[in-house]
Parts: sequence; structure tokens; C-alpha cells
Amino acid sequence: MAQYDQQYTPSASPPALRPSRLAAVLLLDLLIVVAALLATALGLVALIVAFRVMQQGLSPGEVAGLSRADQLRLIGVDGILLVLIVQNIIFIGVPLVRTRLIRREPLASIGLQAPRPLRLTLIGLGLGVLLLVGNAVIGALFASAGIRQNQADQYPLFAGDYLGQALFMLGAAVIVPIGEEVLFRGYVFHTLRRMFADARWGLVGAYLLSSAVFGVAHSLAATEGVVALIIPTMLLGLALAWVVNRTGSLIPAIIAHAMNNGVALLALVTCINNPGMCPGL
Repeated sequence: MAQYDQQYTPSASPPALRPSRLAAVLLLDLLIVVAALLATALGLVALIVAFRVMQQGLSPGEVAGLSRADQLRLIGVDGILLVLIVQNIIFIGVPLVRTRLIRREPLASIGLQAPRPLRLTLIGLGLGVLLLVGNAVIGALFASAGIRQNQADQYPLFAGDYLGQALFMLGAAVIVPIGEEVLFRGYVFHTLRRMFADARWGLVGAYLLSSAVFGVAHSLAATEGVVALIIPTMLLGLALAWVVNRTGSLIPAIIAHAMNNGVALLALVTCINNPGMCPGL
């Protein structure tokens, strides 16, 4: 029986590619992802807002005078959910095209496999619990230092809008973990590991650089206290990359990531629906 502390190695190793070529292709693919995200996000949000402005008969001056909350209502949770779906199709699509269609490599090479699924599920649940405890501790430390990141303020979540809250949780706690794990751990981490395979520090470098990319990708999600968002996100990225490297599968990382996002959102909507329960919100 395989031991839990043994590192999993895929049976079919992908063909060797020069590190310089891997680096160039990875950079190109990340630029494609960023460009596609900007185009789709800005385009979809603009279309959604324009449609609702016309629907409600608002003038440009009235739109400009809307509060932040009213601007978020114009986009709506359904609009945000649509943007999340499209963004995560891009997150999944670029690695799949590069890996399966262009390189003709097995999807197992980016962790899309599930040997012993029950074991992988239990590992994911255990890691998820550890991440929740760690996030609580880190959040308390930043709060004690007077640093608060305002990522939650960017969400179109309003008291009593239970359908909207449910739709947002579907996007953030189910769709996002799948897309982000395929891109950041499945593709970015595995590519960096191959790039640095001949270096003594190679695995450590892959951990650090992939988690840094993950953290920077989330830096625009807050406008205040960004350090309190980036550091926990990078630590989350390190933990998720570690479990993917140990098991050879994205399943535990997706489960742990979903738990992390889901519990945080449950706490957030509880506070939103019960004004006064969370004075710092």
C-alpha cells in the first residue's frame, strides 16, 4: 500500500522540452490569459451595464452619480457569475489546448487524474480544514495590526438577496476553484517544475514562483490593505502546490480551495444578512 508521505510520480512523463522554450511558451500563454480576461471582463461588464442603463432609462449623469452599491447592482450577481464562468473557461481552456492539442501530452501531466479518488478527497478535506485555521490566524494577525483588505467590498452582495448570494457562492466556491487550480497548479506549477528540473532548488523555485504568480493575479481584487490579501493568497498557493506535487492530482487542491472560498463566503453573507454582527465589515 502506498504511504501518504510518498510523492506521486505520473507513469507517463511528458517529453523533455528546453527550459528556455518552456519559459517562453508559459509567458506567452499567461499573456494570452490576461488579454482574454481583460477583453471578456471589460466587454461583458460594459454590455451588461449598458443594457441595464437602457432598461432603466438612466442618463449618463445619473449613472455617474450612482453610489458604489448601486453601480454593483447594475452589474448584478448574474452579471458577475457570467464573467466568472467565461474567465474560468479561459483558465481551463488555455492549459488544455497547450497540453493536449498542441503538445499531445496526457492530461495527467497537469494533474487531471484521480487515482484512488477517496484518498484524494480525504486529503483535500483535511488540507481544507488546515487552510481555514491558518487563514483565521493570519487574518487575526493583520486585524491586530490594523490592516484590513476590502476584497469583499467589490462583491455585489446585499442583505436579503439570498438568490444572488447563492449564485455568487456557486461561482466563487465551485467554478473558481476548478478554473484556478487547472491554470495555476495544473499548468503554471507543473511547467515551472519541468523548467527547473535540473536545478537543486528547482522544486522550491516552482513552489515560490507559482505562488507569487497566484498572489499577484489576485492583487487587483482589493483597493485597500492589498498586502493582507496577497500574503494569505501566496501561502494558499504554496499549500495547494504542495498537495498537487505530493499526490499528482488536482482533486485535493480543488476541494481544499473550494472549502477555503466557501467557508469565507458563508461567513461574509452571514455578516451581510445580520447587520451589527460583524462591526468591522
